[in-house]
Amino acid sequence: MTVRDVLGAVGRCWYVFLVVMLGFGALTVAFQREGGSFYTNTTITFTLPERPTLLPDSGMNDLSVIAFASTVAVYVNEGKPVATYSSAQAPSYGAGVREGVAVSLRNDGNQWMTSFPNATIDIQIVGPTYAWVEERQSAILDEVMEVTRGQQAAQSTSAADQITAVIAPLSTEIAQVTASRSAQILAVAAMTTAGVLTATSACVTVDRVLRRAGHRRVSSRQVGSSTSRLRVQTGGISA
Repeated sequence: MTVRDVLGAVGRCWYVFLVVMLGFGALTVAFQREGGSFYTNTTITFTLPERPTLLPDSGMNDLSVIAFASTVAVYVNEGKPVATYSSAQAPSYGAGVREGVAVSLRNDGNQWMTSFPNATIDIQIVGPTYAWVEERQSAILDEVMEVTRGQQAAQSTSAADQITAVIAPLSTEIAQVTASRSAQILAVAAMTTAGVLTATSACVTVDRVLRRAGHRRVSSRQVGSSTSRLRVQTGGISA
């Protein structure tokens, strides 16, 4: 099929082209109105009893404290595995997550190897609104503290020997993740290109179907006309 044939099909089936482009336009507007996502990566560090996290002997690098933090993270995350990426700093929204919660022991490794340098729990939350993220952040922080106390109470650990959980104040910030202006322009261009290609393909398909149906009707009429003439001629010969 030549370019001229394609343009002819688009011209004959312009209404199909219009409907498809309107559909892609509605999708593009819907995506733009979502306004991005909200994200937070809240951290909780575990130390030996009553020791600041900044001290070298805080215990946050102690293997027993790291193991305890891992137990708390697994419990809060309900035993579900947490996805790992090529970089430990990769945010979950960068992997396409629009709504979700992940609680895990800090892992400085990647998808091929793990590395747990200290007793720090990362709480990654992605959601559609600020309130949604804030609500889950508050609930999870409360649960982490409750599990921390409960696990040690179950072992009859005295108050003086209990591991301390400290929330990093600056990590509780919730940020909005939005696309840049250039990214939005590229997205609109991509949607427009996809719409044109899809609409053109739809026009060609519909045009072929209509043309085949027209050829069949014409052929049927020609066959019917030929049959009628043959009957008339046969009747004349018989007479």
